[in-house]
Amino acid sequence: MKKEYLLTFSSFYKAKYAQEKITELGVRCTVKRAPSELVTSCGYAIYLKTDDLNKVLSVFDGEILAVKNIFLIDNSLGNTQYRRISF
Repeated sequence: MKKEYLLTFSSFYKAKYAQEKITELGVRCTVKRAPSELVTSCGYAIYLKTDDLNKVLSVFDGEILAVKNIFLIDNSLGNTQYRRISF
C-alpha cells in the first residue's frame, strides 16, 4: 500500500529540481506550499505517494540536493497529521 509523504528542502529551486529527479524515476509528485507549522525557511515541499521511499531517496546526493525533513502524512483519523520520520 502506498504511503503519502511530504519532503522539505532549503529552497523552492531545490524542491523543483528534486521534483524533476523523482519524476524521472516514474514516481508522481507535486510541489506545493508546506504547512507553516512544519517549515521555518522554504515554504514549499514535495508531496508524493510511494510504496518504496528508499527508491525516491536514492536520487538525493546529500551535497547539491538534500532533503531537510521527511514527514509521513496520516489522514486516517479524519484530520491530517504529519509525523516526522528519520532517514
